[in-house]
Amino acid sequence: MSLRPFRLRPLAAALWLALPAAAAGQQALPLEQLRAEAAAGQAAAQYALALRLQDGRGVLQNYAGAADWLTRAAEQGHAAAQNRLGQSYHSGLGVAQDRAQALHWLEQAAASGRAQYLFDLAAVLEQAPDGSGAAQAAELYARAAGQGHQDAAVSLGVLYQNGTGVAQDPARARQLYEGPAAAGHPRALNNLGLMHVRGEGAAQDYARAAALFEAAAAQGLAPAIRNLGVMYENGFGVPLDEARAADLYRRAARAAGAAADPGLIYDARLAPPDSSAAGLERLTDGAAAGDPLAQFQLAWLALQQPDPPRAGLLAAVAQLRASAEAGYPAAMANLGWMYFEGRALPQDYVLGYMWLVLAASAGLPEARGLSAALQARLTPAQLAEAQELAAAKAGAGPQH
Repeated sequence: MSLRPFRLRPLAAALWLALPAAAAGQQALPLEQLRAEAAAGQAAAQYALALRLQDGRGVLQNYAGAADWLTRAAEQGHAAAQNRLGQSYHSGLGVAQDRAQALHWLEQAAASGRAQYLFDLAAVLEQAPDGSGAAQAAELYARAAGQGHQDAAVSLGVLYQNGTGVAQDPARARQLYEGPAAAGHPRALNNLGLMHVRGEGAAQDYARAAALFEAAAAQGLAPAIRNLGVMYENGFGVPLDEARAADLYRRAARAAGAAADPGLIYDARLAPPDSSAAGLERLTDGAAAGDPLAQFQLAWLALQQPDPPRAGLLAAVAQLRASAEAGYPAAMANLGWMYFEGRALPQDYVLGYMWLVLAASAGLPEARGLSAALQARLTPAQLAEAQELAAAKAGAGPQH
């Protein structure tokens, strides 16, 4: 068996948080009003504008511009801006990657005592290459867990389970997992299941472990799906079922792949395209007349074929490009994905991300999710280049 506790690491790209109510209110302001208030020095507006620039909501995504506004707000003591600026320095998005600066700003935010900021600082400290930050990370996780932060409790449990930064104490790890697991926290369920498999810090109980893995797997956690497959493959706590195990392994691979690449997306605002002969004729006529919606739907239908011929792929890409150049956001997003995949196009992450930035700024919510899933494939320099290309294509100046 290959069963290990599942750790939660900060994403290489970013660790963006849910918006507090005050920031959400600022986000609702018209963009020009928000820019005016930010320029007037209002820290809350500066932070809210930075969020829009990071997210690409109603504006072209621009990490450098976001970092500039975060810095202005952070220097005024805005804790949420300090936290995000620290994350920017940690990931190297919008600023040069700088661990010292990342820790400086994360520490400033954590001084507020807010659980999420304690957790974010701890997560970065835990990643110190020489392991020097593990003990301090454990202290911070404990403080955040004391405020009810479930991710912090689980991360602290992993440290106790492995003896990292603290004396190894499987029983303490189990205690830390149990509360979040009872609340349905998938990582806690998975890691508690591992303890029952091994009999470390908990009674060995394969049936209990399988039930815990099942609960985490139902939430789509790929390691838990894989671990449940191990149980079925070996008949531990469940009937021996190699076919079921193979299916679970495939599900785990799909779950991991879906998180990394959700694939083509359809515009949820539209009814499904009509694939009947008459419908295809109408779409073909509309596409030939330059209707971007018809061009997109015609391309979409072609790309849904299990194994479309090369000529069909090229024709679909041509339709997507025409629709994207006309400004239709769903076509932009899917053309971007085609560049990422190198499907009927030379693989080009920079051009792919450029189209996703344009699609998101044009108001397609799904494009933001797709770009978030795919941006880990790019270096910070490539992300910056893609954002610059998007601004140039849109005819926009610097989005600061």
